[in-house]
Parts: sequence; C-alpha cells; structure tokens
Amino acid sequence: MKRKVFVLMIIMFILSGFSLRDYMGEKSTDITVPADFAERSIPVTLDIKIDMKTLTIGMIGDILLHNPLYTYNNYDFAFAAVKDRLTGIDFLLANQESMPGGVELGLSGYPSFNSPKHIIRDLKKTGVDMVSIANNHTIDLKEAGLRKAISNIKEYGMPYVGAYTSSEDKEKDRIVEVDGVRIGVLSYTHNTNGNPIPQGKEYLVSVTEQQQMRKEIVQLRSLVDVLVVSMHWGTEYQLTISEAQEEFAGLIADAGADIIFGHHPHVLQKYDEVEKTKVFYSLGNFYSAQQFDSTNVGGIARVSVDHTKFAGKQYIGIGEAEFFPTAVIRDSNRKYIVVPLKDAELDGMYNEGWVESQVGLPSF
Repeated sequence: MKRKVFVLMIIMFILSGFSLRDYMGEKSTDITVPADFAERSIPVTLDIKIDMKTLTIGMIGDILLHNPLYTYNNYDFAFAAVKDRLTGIDFLLANQESMPGGVELGLSGYPSFNSPKHIIRDLKKTGVDMVSIANNHTIDLKEAGLRKAISNIKEYGMPYVGAYTSSEDKEKDRIVEVDGVRIGVLSYTHNTNGNPIPQGKEYLVSVTEQQQMRKEIVQLRSLVDVLVVSMHWGTEYQLTISEAQEEFAGLIADAGADIIFGHHPHVLQKYDEVEKTKVFYSLGNFYSAQQFDSTNVGGIARVSVDHTKFAGKQYIGIGEAEFFPTAVIRDSNRKYIVVPLKDAELDGMYNEGWVESQVGLPSF
C-alpha cells in the first residue's frame, strides 16, 4: 500500500526590523523565498499486509424420520438435489430431532421416534458438521435410548450438542475452528414431551432454564470468536412466533450470542435481529414425512462471517443472513427427497415468493 507523504518546507524570516545580530551577535543576513518555490512530494512505500476472508455458518431444520423414512437403507439420494448447497457452507449444523438409536432398539416413527444410525453417516457425507440433539424427542426411548443414540453418533465421528452422557461430557465446550475462527455452539430444548429427565442426571438434556442458559452463554462467549445457540422452542405449526420465543431471544442476545437458529414448529417463521444477534425463529422441516403443505417447506439458513487479520490481530464481523428454501417431495419411486423449492412444483401458496415474505430474507 503506497502513501505519499507531503513535506512542506517554508522558511520565511521577514527581516523587517529584525536582525540576526541581535540574536547571534553577528551581521544579519537577508533570506528570501524564491518566486518558483513549490511543494515537493516524496513517495514512500508502506508494506502493509491485510488478510481478509469470509466464511459461512449455517443450519438446517428438523430431521424427523417418520414412516417410511426410517426404513430407507441410505439417504444419499434424499439429499442429492441440495448437496452442493449444503457442502458449500463452511460450518453446518442440523437439528437431528429423531434420535438415531439404531435397529437394536426397534425403529419407529411418531410418537416415540427411533431412527437408523446411518442417517448420521449420510448427513456427514452431505456436509453436516455437527448435530443438535436437544429437542422434545431426545428421550423418547428414555435414558438408554439416548445413550445408544449418542454412541451411534460417535461411531461416525459426528460432533453433537444439547444432550450428553455425563456431566463431564456436558462441560466439554463445543468449539470448532474454521479457517482460524473459533465457533462455539450451545443447544437447548423447551421440553421433552413430558418424559422425565432422571433425577441427578440433568446433564442428559439441556433445557431452557434461564439462569443456567445465561451462565453457559457468558462462559462460552469469552472463549470464542462466534457464538451460535440452537433453540428448540415455539409452538408447533404456528407461522408466527410466541412471546416465549421473543423473551428467550432477548435473553440469549443479551448474554452475548451472535446467531440463534430455531426449530420445533415444523413450519417457517420469520427472521429478525435482536440487538446485534441474528435470529432465525424457525427453520421448518428439512426432512420429514409430515403431510401438511406448510410442513413440507423448509430451508438452509446461512450467515456470513468476515474475519480480517491485520498487524498480528484478528477482527471478526457478523455479516449478511440468507435463506435458501427447500421442499420435501416424492420422487419417481415414491420416496421422499429434499429439493430446491423452485423445483418442487407445489400447489398453493407455498412458493419462493411466500418464503421470502414469511422469513424476510433473500435466497442464495
């Protein structure tokens, strides 16, 4: 980077009535400024290195394997049409709502879900970097089912957040580093469908207890560059947000989170900004077999993060939020797949224009 430093040297001793003899005891000398005196520029080259990059953080909504989804031997085909969008995000979360306890526990759908473990394998191949597992179905099959699900998640080397096997597991900070940026993740659920968490084992599922949430958010904030909170909240099938969602968004923002990704309503809700926090209130269903038109529409949330390295320091800025709309349809073999909404040919109001109006964000 070049900068010109302009040096102006003007000597103007007007000697009217002034003598150097008075100052130096010598004969005075008149000094005049030439008529053609001009400013001179001296070029100076400064070697300043600025490293500016942008990465992206994203999340997909509810992955809820109803019948017949839990009977599929693999899910590569189900995500193929949107794989490029998913793998293009530098750090991608997914709400794995049905626990992958595996065939040993008996596969099942609504109301007590148990999914095949290979859903985790195929999500990882599709670009998912971490699964959020704090939700109302976390302990559908009680503690044993959750422990088996976490074991299966670990088998595929998939990081997880929101439910844990021990106090030590919960106390381990979920921090990932992407291109030199430290990203911290927390996850909470507002209920477990009435299934009790065993006394003394509250670590099994992180629930929305305000004092504990604030403590954990503040603690993790001090260790990371970007803080993401995954929230299982709101009212099912409601296109508008609840007072409780607004209240928790305010608490989370005040505690220091940069991004909130919400899920549970199974439909899309608006995007908003609370203080400086980016809030996706509900991402809708990403992959399920629910039968309402509104529950077939979901999408991929994405937030850009700008990071600049200059003079040995790193500066982080949270950038633009975007939302890519998707839909669940049946393919030619009558199997459920995820496609870009523009390719879904859905009947009725649920099109790209409706999504942009409902969520309030452009696509990417």
